[in-house]
Amino acid sequence: MNDSRKKEILKYAAVMLIGLGLNIGLYWIAHIFELPMWLDTVGTAVAAVTLEPAAGLVIGYATNLFESSAIYMSDTIIYYAITASCALIFGIMLRKKGKISWKRLPLAALSYVAVSAVLSAVISIWRDSPPSSGWELMIYGNMISAGAPSFFAYAVSAGALKLVDAAVMCAVTPLVYTVLPESMKNVTHISATTWKSPFNTNP
Repeated sequence: MNDSRKKEILKYAAVMLIGLGLNIGLYWIAHIFELPMWLDTVGTAVAAVTLEPAAGLVIGYATNLFESSAIYMSDTIIYYAITASCALIFGIMLRKKGKISWKRLPLAALSYVAVSAVLSAVISIWRDSPPSSGWELMIYGNMISAGAPSFFAYAVSAGALKLVDAAVMCAVTPLVYTVLPESMKNVTHISATTWKSPFNTNP
């Protein structure tokens, strides 16, 4: 293995560990202080933007695997679909001609909120289970009591928390990206993400 390949692997490993640490660390902060947010996809967005969508997909899966095995029931791994949407939306939408365009950040954030709210509603109805977050359950319960359709109640309750998550992502992602040295970023990256070549970059 040549030196450039080793450096590339070390770069990916370092950024992905940072992303995983952000996902789990921020999630525990939100959980312990009972904040109206999840924060377990912030690191996913950071990795997807700093490197490429595939990096976000990998650490997102690791995060969901940890949560489904250590905190929730095993079938909650299906919520990885929401994490995957985060990696793809932020990793793809924030790139313009291979370079980061922060002007697209608000649109990416709103797109993520909309997609994650719908996915969460679909998954929750499929699992036939109430929201697991106290805040989400409160919003859901109030909407059901007011006569709202179940799907709409699920989507709005999930979307409310994801809106806060997205706001945090909009603050944290550019900050982490700026702080990281250039050697840890794919400053220019033309997406060529496939299962065969998930780490292709075009500097």
